[in-house]
Amino acid sequence: MNIVPIRGQDEAAFEANRRTLTVALCSWFVRRDGKYYAIDNLSSAISMPDLKIVTVQRFRSEFPEVPLTSELLKAVFKRALEQTHTDPEETVAVWSGRRVCLPGNPKRIVLERGLASINTWSLPAYRRITTAEADYGVFGQFFDWVFPRAAERDMVLNWLAWCLQNEADKPTWAPFLYSKTKGSGKSTFAQIVAALFGAENSVTQNNIEQLVSRFNMTALQSKLVISEELKLRQDSSQSNALKTYITEKTTLAELKGKEAERVTQYCCFLLTTNHLPLWIEAEDRRYYVVEIDHDGHAAGPRSKDFTGLVEVVLAALGSPDRLAYLYRALMTRELPEGFSAKTLNVERDATDVMKRIHQSAAQVTTEQLREHLAKKGVFAVSETSLAEVAQIQLRANANQLRHVMAELGWSRLDVKWGGVDYTRKLWVHPDYAVHRGNITGPDGKSVALEAHLELADGPALNLGFDV
Repeated sequence: MNIVPIRGQDEAAFEANRRTLTVALCSWFVRRDGKYYAIDNLSSAISMPDLKIVTVQRFRSEFPEVPLTSELLKAVFKRALEQTHTDPEETVAVWSGRRVCLPGNPKRIVLERGLASINTWSLPAYRRITTAEADYGVFGQFFDWVFPRAAERDMVLNWLAWCLQNEADKPTWAPFLYSKTKGSGKSTFAQIVAALFGAENSVTQNNIEQLVSRFNMTALQSKLVISEELKLRQDSSQSNALKTYITEKTTLAELKGKEAERVTQYCCFLLTTNHLPLWIEAEDRRYYVVEIDHDGHAAGPRSKDFTGLVEVVLAALGSPDRLAYLYRALMTRELPEGFSAKTLNVERDATDVMKRIHQSAAQVTTEQLREHLAKKGVFAVSETSLAEVAQIQLRANANQLRHVMAELGWSRLDVKWGGVDYTRKLWVHPDYAVHRGNITGPDGKSVALEAHLELADGPALNLGFDV
């Protein structure tokens, strides 16, 4: 905006200053039902007299070179608040009540068919530094230390670079930093990422309580969601919700006092934990798990050196110039052919800890299921009962358990039993056969299927899993 300092009442200078102040006012507020709302505080309405008081004080702060005469202020308020005209920049827009997240769009007020939506994304201040050169600086030293294995470091930084280079899009997998020791740098890395996206565009939470709560609109309208100390149960409602938010672009969200609405979300997720995430299913493509296992952790032999580096990094985060250099380095980073933020190739890119998690998820479930079904003498089980075992006892995905049953050689049949005239799904051991309401074993002995299922289904199928 061009500010024209004036002495006296030069007409051209007066008009230039009037427009400058009017456009500024109209970028700070919206109106609805006769009340006014500051776009950075939409929860509280103010009256027109209060708006004028607030605006004059803000004019003094942001435009100290403009003489705020009564004549000038009167012209500004008349144009912005009273007159009907066709210039949207000089009108306090009518707010539709909607908030939208439009990463990369510097406009905070977005008009559609005359109604305004508020863009919750705002440009981080450091990005106004346009002369910064690409330089990882001390942040590069930190990345080298925290991610000592080059392939893992490149994967995480490629993800970060892609997210910044494609801010108006979202990835469908998330870096998941795990360390069994404290002071390994996970939280510091998260702070760096949050600063790059902008503190105003990021939300940090313990676990995912805020994200899966009823009033989760604020979290889902952030660009970056950091979940620290994440610990979930396999196939729980929380883990299923997280999967959906990582992969899906549209979802239902709700603000307190407002009806739930379908929103488009552009969230990038960064997860950390001190507990090995064994709840991740075998071959899950949503989480890139990296074990942070360097010797600079709190109890490590080089903890003093690493602590000193972290202090330098945190100081650099307070420098807009240093942050601008890092941002430029990531914005100009060339992503290798084959890298995709939309698809995680777990066969090619799985880390050692990912392989351990996936193998554990598959092997433990298969072997335990084989052992306990034999121990209980169960040779046929309804799919309904199997689903209960998956969800309650194994804390596994029911679909995953069906794959395990197939691995064990069991057959999935359509069978009638219990006096009903429709078929139900039944899993049968490979050495057994079902015919005319009986189940027959390899020794030729038969028992009534319904009697066997009374033993196999329901509470009697408690397999005693402890996982």
